[in-house]
Amino acid sequence: MLNRNTFARVLLALVLSILTLTAPIASFSARAQQPTAAATTANDLAAKLAAIEKAIDAKRKELGIPGVSLVIVKDDKVIYLKGLGVKDFEKKVPVTPDTLFAIGSATKAFTSLAAMMGVDQGKLSLEESPKKLLPYFTMRDPETDANITLRDLLSHRSGLNRTDLAMATGQLTRQELIQVAGKAKPTAKLREKFQYQNIMYTAAGEMVAVSQKMTWDKVMAARIFKPLSMTASNTTIRAMESAKDFSFGYDYNSTTKETRRLPMRDLTKAAPTGAINSNARDMAQWLRFMLGDGSFNGKRLVSEKSFAELTTKQIDVSGTVGYGLGWFLRQWNGHKVVEHGGNIDGFNAQVAMIPDQKLGFVLLTNVTASSLVNFAMTTVWKNLVEGKTEDKPAGVVAETKDAKEEVGTYHLAAANTDFRVTMEAGKLTLTVPGQPTYPLVNVGGRRYKMAAPAPDGFFATFRQIKGKETETEMYLEQPHGNIALPKVKPGAVVASKPAEAAEPAGALAEFIGTYESDQPKLQIEIGMNDGKVALMVSGQPPYPLVEKAKDKLGSTALPDSYWVDVTRDNEGKVSGIVMNQPEGKLSLRRMAKAEAMISADELLHKLIAAYGGEENLRKHKSSVSKIELDMEHQGVLGHGTVKAKAPGMFASHITLTALGKQIGTITSYFDGNGGGQMISFAPEEIFAGKRLADIKRESDFYGPLSWKSSYKTITVKNITKVGDENAYVVEKVPEKGTKVTDYISTKSFLVLRRDTVISSETSNIEIPQTETYSDYRSIEGTMVPFVTRSNNIANGDIVTRIKEVKYDVDLPDADFRKPVAATKPATPKAKSRAATSKS
Repeated sequence: MLNRNTFARVLLALVLSILTLTAPIASFSARAQQPTAAATTANDLAAKLAAIEKAIDAKRKELGIPGVSLVIVKDDKVIYLKGLGVKDFEKKVPVTPDTLFAIGSATKAFTSLAAMMGVDQGKLSLEESPKKLLPYFTMRDPETDANITLRDLLSHRSGLNRTDLAMATGQLTRQELIQVAGKAKPTAKLREKFQYQNIMYTAAGEMVAVSQKMTWDKVMAARIFKPLSMTASNTTIRAMESAKDFSFGYDYNSTTKETRRLPMRDLTKAAPTGAINSNARDMAQWLRFMLGDGSFNGKRLVSEKSFAELTTKQIDVSGTVGYGLGWFLRQWNGHKVVEHGGNIDGFNAQVAMIPDQKLGFVLLTNVTASSLVNFAMTTVWKNLVEGKTEDKPAGVVAETKDAKEEVGTYHLAAANTDFRVTMEAGKLTLTVPGQPTYPLVNVGGRRYKMAAPAPDGFFATFRQIKGKETETEMYLEQPHGNIALPKVKPGAVVASKPAEAAEPAGALAEFIGTYESDQPKLQIEIGMNDGKVALMVSGQPPYPLVEKAKDKLGSTALPDSYWVDVTRDNEGKVSGIVMNQPEGKLSLRRMAKAEAMISADELLHKLIAAYGGEENLRKHKSSVSKIELDMEHQGVLGHGTVKAKAPGMFASHITLTALGKQIGTITSYFDGNGGGQMISFAPEEIFAGKRLADIKRESDFYGPLSWKSSYKTITVKNITKVGDENAYVVEKVPEKGTKVTDYISTKSFLVLRRDTVISSETSNIEIPQTETYSDYRSIEGTMVPFVTRSNNIANGDIVTRIKEVKYDVDLPDADFRKPVAATKPATPKAKSRAATSKS
């Protein structure tokens, strides 16, 4: 049969390709690591820097990163400057402090500075329309078109999703890129929310260039690089590869353990958003300037007022994180952090500062999308930030104890639950009822990090109980709130908390059920746990609930700043909940209960019948479809052909267009065992790991006929709404690969929606994707959805329409193998082409 996933699958690599062009928002918990309390002195600075180097270099090797360059500035002095690893993986040439790396989206802060310099000169205004300098600038939404300003461009609040696809192809001029973005359908109103937007930054940079009557590249060189003595920095691949000391870019496949050299990404057409190449020595000057509040070596380059605008919050990102002009703004243990990452094919960078400490660092790496940048941030801060910090557990640094003495039972009275600490093979582990065992990794003194499968940000510190110095407690640090659990003495009988701490099901029974939200995609349950009604969130301990007031629920296991409001429909029945927390509110609707839930076997039987019946489905052996694509949030169109052949082969060729021009092609192939994807503007991908397992499973020509052999478990969870239609929620878990959730109509028994995850073995990025199916038509006895709408954070909505379907076309097996004359994406220099080696 025609597999309805075929059309969405041919675009999956686009998600990962586009994401490499954006700056990941650095993520770290404010409680994840604690800095030392004592001020850094000359005597211990060397030891702290050595600890930073050791930790970062070890993590570099663990993550398969060939090389990094790190600089740290404190009090206007460079206190650390060094390269680690290699810049040429094949020839093992070491990185030096002068090795050039692409800094990607860390370029945006330079573009913003140039704009504020123009404001000082009276050549620009943050409140002026881009149309004043760029008459071709238009936005699809009339209100946005009339009111958008330079300030909006510089703070990612244009209302547009990432319109990076046209930019990635490298086939359009800067003006054309800006025009394509203007044709994209917005995903929010102007200034409604933060949405990272590269092309709007390109437009801002072009405004700077026009106002200065010179190119953006020359503005960077004359107004920023030269005054800051950034003598090696440049804005083109040609200049980078002409330098004596530059790094190649790589990706690392965590499954195959292969390191592959990538072609350099040419961002000339969109340079203001991410084209700068620099080294650690030059970036030290940038740190000194930023930590000097706009002055360098006693000379002010931008007014105090304009400099302050750069690091003043213009819009909220999420929680306590905001965005200024070219900078993310966040808090770490009471200190303001100013930072921005950069991510582009083969390179990942991080620039971060704590202004009140006159401390900052730049980490440059030669691998795509690495978690090392976040690790480096907490590592530098915890070692070098001075002074008193928030929420520091007693005895973290000074107190030490034999790990064996931490073994025992720790009681959480609020939930009447025991946490057990045991020692296995000389290492401590923590066991929580109903959850997996968590290894405890010592991070200093009596403080331990809860390692995988625990999420980031969970720590356990063993310490004396204040006022009861002979007794011990475990201080459990969690992103959602900290709790202390006293250690149970051997033979002691533990008394549970008074009855009011958690109510029996009686008073709270009507709230029991499953609740879900769409943005973010999340399901939680209110159910029974140890005889009590509790809120249960995946990956977290159960939270026993009490009714604080009418339709207001709290938990004794959480601070008062966390509570749940209950919402009701017109008949007074519970229709949803609102989770309130310091980071904001999240509304979830109640999922409908199935009074007599259908079994998975019965549902599968009805599903197969709905698609045409097993006999009808199996009579077809191949299909060829012609399709058209509308990438609504990209301003890009496409058309192509998709082939499929039993038992599990597929191939496709898609041509992309914008402004009436061909801008790229995508060729995919899978012969039943292996395959890959070739994009004219990105490195070739060979399917491996989870991605290969998912592709193989999704390529099954007969779809639901093979579900029982393709999935380890198939569970009918509940009933929910997809649009106006009720649908069974079916969770399918494979032996290998990623979980799939289908929403099957309770009326037609056709699949209405599918939730999946797109995984990458090189970037370790997992992107949720939702597909909805409509306009089902009967083609030779089988039901085919002629319209598929897929959505993910990189591409936004992509609507795929089938124009023609033909079954049982004679297709040779060679059609599903890598094309012999496959065209590789062009690069400025042949020496920059891909080379693969085992690491």
